[in-house]
Amino acid sequence: MSSNLAEHQTLLKGIINEQMELLRLSLYVATQGAAEFRGEKLQCSLSEAKLKTSQHIALGAGQSVHTIMKCTDWRGIPVRDLYPIARSAVESFVNASFLLVESELIAERAVRWVRYRAWKEVNRQVGSGEFTLSISSSDNDPTPPVEFEEFTAKGACREWSQLDTPSRIRRVGELAGKKAGSRLLGAYALNYSVSSEVIHGSPFGVNFFYQAHSELSAITEDFREATAKQVNDILLDVSHAAAGYLNAFFRSQRMNGPFLLEQELFNRLLAFEGVEPQEIEGVN
Repeated sequence: MSSNLAEHQTLLKGIINEQMELLRLSLYVATQGAAEFRGEKLQCSLSEAKLKTSQHIALGAGQSVHTIMKCTDWRGIPVRDLYPIARSAVESFVNASFLLVESELIAERAVRWVRYRAWKEVNRQVGSGEFTLSISSSDNDPTPPVEFEEFTAKGACREWSQLDTPSRIRRVGELAGKKAGSRLLGAYALNYSVSSEVIHGSPFGVNFFYQAHSELSAITEDFREATAKQVNDILLDVSHAAAGYLNAFFRSQRMNGPFLLEQELFNRLLAFEGVEPQEIEGVN
């Protein structure tokens, strides 16, 4: 890896490590109790529904970021396997932010959906035509239980949220502020489309992975160098996503110290990208 590329990766990893410390802080005050940060007492009281949903998801997103951080020395074809991990981190941070700032009704529906989805996992049909498999937990009565009617009734939305991912990002921006929404949107734009193609093994996804940052005449070493650039792209993706969640969390919980630090870290990320810094503002 070139010295310039290695320097960029070191800078990105440094920012992400600090973001992960803020994520640990957010998880601690949400689930364990009050903490002090830069002389400020941090305390939040999320409902049981929001704890069960947003915090479990945020914890998983953080783990995905840590997994990527452990694999930043990968080169060549193995780098392809980092795309689904990054996609999981990005989408998880979006969902955690959405559940955190949306109404209590949304979180409660998500909790009920978990129970429905657990039932659905063992009561479904898979495949097409001759190659169809039916799975049922009850041979006597295949009718869905009444408690799941909100998901199984004719015309009902069968997902935990009626909004797609871009709409969830929009709602985060409306409820938690433009900075939170724009950070998540950046991560979504950088990662979502490409990762979908790579994850699904589409012809475009395969060709994108082999040719991104590479010339048509590239040799093996050129390809390995190009995948190092893809690792940095992935680090940039997940850093934007983590920034969006942290901004949404600390603003919605009115925790000024960590809210200010998140903005400082994001401005360092913008400087890395050659973008002018944003004005740092306190919790309103």
